[in-house]
Amino acid sequence: MNILYVSILSIILFTIGIYGIITSKVGMRMVISLEILINAALLNVIGIASLYYSTSLIVFALFVIAIGVIETAIGIGIFTVVYKKFGKIEISLLGEIKW
Repeated sequence: MNILYVSILSIILFTIGIYGIITSKVGMRMVISLEILINAALLNVIGIASLYYSTSLIVFALFVIAIGVIETAIGIGIFTVVYKKFGKIEISLLGEIKW
């Protein structure tokens, strides 16, 4: 596996994720873009781990995957509450929620 191809794919995915976060006002689209960012970084970490035969980086990547799953679940929960209260999911509505 050539590290150059992995790095180029990681940069492309990272750029797509940044573009999605910058241009979107819809909450779920931002969560998906954030997941693309995390996966791009993980792809780069796994590529480097395979280059240097490092198992500690792979264990680190597994922890990051677990944290990404938790982040997604919390984001979906928050946006579910926003949708039930306002009928739409937008980032600007998060400031209007009174917990």
